Amino acid sequence: MISKKGSFILFGGLFMISIGLALEGIVPIFEIVILFMAQPLAYGISDIIVTYFLLIGILMVIGTTFGYPIFRIQANTEGITVHRVLDKRKCFAGEYIHVRITVHNKGPNAIDHLEIYDAYPETMDLVLGENYLYTRINANAKAEFSYILRTPVRGLFKVGPTKVIIHDRLGFYEEETIKQDFDEVLVYPSYEDIKKLKTLGAKRQLGKMFGMHKTKLKGTGMEFWGIRDYHPEDAFRYIDWKAFSRTNKLQIREFETEKNIRVMVLLDTSQSMDQGLIRNTKLEFSIRAVVLLSHMAQERKDMIGLATFNSKVNTFIKPGHGTTQFNRIIEDLAYVAPRGPSYLTRAVQNLIMRTRSRGLLLIITDLEGKKKDILDGIRKASAAGFDVIIISPFGPFFEIQNTRLGPTEKALGEAIAEEYYDIRSRLSKDIQRYRAGVISVGPDDFLVSVINEYIEAKRRGIGLV
Repeated sequence: MISKKGSFILFGGLFMISIGLALEGIVPIFEIVILFMAQPLAYGISDIIVTYFLLIGILMVIGTTFGYPIFRIQANTEGITVHRVLDKRKCFAGEYIHVRITVHNKGPNAIDHLEIYDAYPETMDLVLGENYLYTRINANAKAEFSYILRTPVRGLFKVGPTKVIIHDRLGFYEEETIKQDFDEVLVYPSYEDIKKLKTLGAKRQLGKMFGMHKTKLKGTGMEFWGIRDYHPEDAFRYIDWKAFSRTNKLQIREFETEKNIRVMVLLDTSQSMDQGLIRNTKLEFSIRAVVLLSHMAQERKDMIGLATFNSKVNTFIKPGHGTTQFNRIIEDLAYVAPRGPSYLTRAVQNLIMRTRSRGLLLIITDLEGKKKDILDGIRKASAAGFDVIIISPFGPFFEIQNTRLGPTEKALGEAIAEEYYDIRSRLSKDIQRYRAGVISVGPDDFLVSVINEYIEAKRRGIGLV
């Protein structure tokens, strides 16, 4: 096809020809004027000027049109192959991906002006290198370039395709084609919160921050519980022989043991959960909370499951424990996208049918669905034997944090938030009638609230396995 430069020359030539023809048509008019005035004009139009416009215009048109077939013969895009290599196809948000592009000219002729563009998602950041190359490539030769992308947001993304453009020497023509298809990259939720949690170190520090406690029951643990009299069914290895030497009575030493609990997370992925600042929406904070909770449950050998829903249940992972369970959860969370309305009752009914064992049901939703549907869903969950806790991201808290808002906008936002909070408070009171707790959270206390509820449930022994 003709490039922008070639198009400019072509239309410029047509314009010059038009001017020449127009001037040629004006000459008879000047002859009539001379006849009536019986004297020549002071200024006439020279034949040289007309010839100049016509000649230049014809040359410009010929130069841009007759050279195109020759360019098409030489511009062999079929002989060019492009190969893309990514150093990883799965990573956590905030990590880096190295992309390498290799271009091979398998044609018999060299290409003097070759331009290559490799597309990448707008949500990714180009941190090093360039995603394009302008070069000359000989016959049967290769050219390479590379760049590094940062993946700040979780999700499924496509790197590519690659666009190849061949130019002629004067820049009149260009041949464009798509050579390399896209490559999918799955970005898991950020691991930064888990890293921060690990920096706290010992459980004593976690206890200071979150109020962590064990579920203390008598068993065969490591921490001393107390001494009781020996019974015939007791094992000899638990006899306290020092106490026997003092009292001449057989006594048993008992220890504390930590029991494991079962947690089921029901995550709302409806369109309303996309409210908030870019990369810090209600849904993104919810996903961060689930990742952190899953990690803590894995460390403490608790069972945790996940179900995501909007108008229906989209994904379901039954409660389990271990590294495999954690990996399944974060992979499901990587695919989550906010869309559609929210129907809590359908999700709860589906959950009841799929899970026989009950325990702690942690529902993360903004409670922006229909009131009757919300209350029916919570009523059914409580009636089925779940201990229900609702962590509800409060929309205005995620909106008024925008630093670009002026004083007037912030004042209006706070007024709307106060009115909306009254509505939320009335709904919370109705929910509490079904023995369910509601905690409204914002960006600052979201993660801490989820962790505290998990730790409190563990302390109380809710959903013991």
